[in-house]
Amino acid sequence: MAPDKVECPICSLLVAETDINLHLDLQCRGSSSAAGPSTTPKFRTKGSQSSPDREVIDLLENTPTSKLSNSRRSSNKSMPVASIFNSTAKRKSSSQDESIPMDIDKKGTNVSSEEGKGEKKQRLNPLIANQPLAERSRPTSLSSYIGQTDLVGPGSLLRARIEAGEGVGSCILWGPPGCGKTTLARLIAKTADADFKELSATSSGTSDVRQVFEQAKNSLKLTGRWAVTDCHQHRFNKPQQDLFLPYVENGWVQLIGATTENPSFKVNGALLSRCQVFTLSPHSPESLQEILTNALSSLPPPIPHLPPDLIPFLADVADGDARQALNGLELALKDENERQKKRDEELMDAVRRGLRKGYDRSGEERYDMISALHKCLRGSDGSAAMYWLARMITGGEDPLYIARRLVIVASEDVGLADSQALPLAMATYQACQVIGLPECRINLAHCVAYLAEAPKSTRSYTAYKRAEALCHQPPLPGVPLQIRNAPTTLMKKLGYGKKYSYDPDYKHPVYNEYLPHTLANHSSHSPYPDEHLLKSLEAELKEKSWDEDRLSEWEWRINGNKEWEGRLSSKE
Repeated sequence: MAPDKVECPICSLLVAETDINLHLDLQCRGSSSAAGPSTTPKFRTKGSQSSPDREVIDLLENTPTSKLSNSRRSSNKSMPVASIFNSTAKRKSSSQDESIPMDIDKKGTNVSSEEGKGEKKQRLNPLIANQPLAERSRPTSLSSYIGQTDLVGPGSLLRARIEAGEGVGSCILWGPPGCGKTTLARLIAKTADADFKELSATSSGTSDVRQVFEQAKNSLKLTGRWAVTDCHQHRFNKPQQDLFLPYVENGWVQLIGATTENPSFKVNGALLSRCQVFTLSPHSPESLQEILTNALSSLPPPIPHLPPDLIPFLADVADGDARQALNGLELALKDENERQKKRDEELMDAVRRGLRKGYDRSGEERYDMISALHKCLRGSDGSAAMYWLARMITGGEDPLYIARRLVIVASEDVGLADSQALPLAMATYQACQVIGLPECRINLAHCVAYLAEAPKSTRSYTAYKRAEALCHQPPLPGVPLQIRNAPTTLMKKLGYGKKYSYDPDYKHPVYNEYLPHTLANHSSHSPYPDEHLLKSLEAELKEKSWDEDRLSEWEWRINGNKEWEGRLSSKE
């Protein structure tokens, strides 16, 4: 029985059902309205010289899909597109290429044989083109590295080791943001004859860290090439840092860590002892001007007009941070492109607002500033204390954090000299809780001014420290029976509270054994005032030191080179 026939959806011909796929792939002419010469593929005859690759191209170029593509190419000759098979087909002679209207250039880019004569514009990588100026202007060699002359300047030992390609061993680069830590780490790794791996705590888990280090270890075993690993050390947690230890200790990898935090607090102690710590300082304004000038000269023309004072201005306000300075320059370039007629003063003001330095509430700077505030209050410099208070508040510090420190100052430094300081500090803390920012900054300023101008006394604080020192000297004696509590009859029979004298009942002083006999000389009632724990004001003053050099410096810097009025009385 003859097979059933079906209608072709392309050319409307009736085709045996079993042959419909073959018809669609090889024999279909397309729509009847667009009928033309037969496009039945020509198979290789016995005497033909066509290659198998040529057959594949012929077969595929005569399918309905390829005909549609060919019609589009013919209608838009200005944008020629080659068949994907042309890039892999190997043409053996020029005669075989005559039927293929496309050519392939040396870089694998398809261009028309007629239009390929013109020079093609090079296309920029969008990932590189969109990098910030600070990233694009990173030095690529040690000779173009600016700053840190004491560390990697000409003639330094570290620079000699880097240029020799010997590596510097495992080390940690510690410095503020934008001082060149990451750039220096990459230059060290680039010049060393080693494999380079860069780790990030945000994208590398514990398993990733272990895998990288194992690969480095195996590479060292097979090829003899050790690996340099660059990472931001303080962002790795303790379990991840523990993984570094055996590889660094055995020399299987050389670790280069870059951190803005104090390594003593943020880096594992065992790992820190096996790494050299290099301290990088902020850039000087001169170094920043050189960095900005180099970055500006590396930009493609045309470079827009910039105020002549912009680069010195950026170098000053960036506070030693090259990244901030370059970001400010990039901001100025974008702003100038948008508004060419803007006055220089307005442009500088826009850059200043964009370069406001951040405040890291979780970093070392926070503790440095609260320490500065405390020491200024202790030294009765109210103006300096007010400045550090403003720096912390404008940086976004929690006012309760500052108020807690003021409560400490009220007792530790003011103490018995002014007993009203502690209630005021506690009232300030409560005001910050109830009111909050921005108004509570006034309460904080009130308390800071009072504590700075208040008289100072550390008698209570130093008395506690003396008592605490005695508590660490064994054997520790028990409480004298006379001053023990005796709530039961048994305790009274054992002598608890025996012969205790209740002082308010007497018109005259009475004796009670307030300290064990081994510590009796430290009692405030003993005839040895120098051994008292809480000393009198006169005895406390006698224990204070006298430094003639420091006093002379104060007289010269603060007192107008006049002698301190308390010189004679203090010496007496």
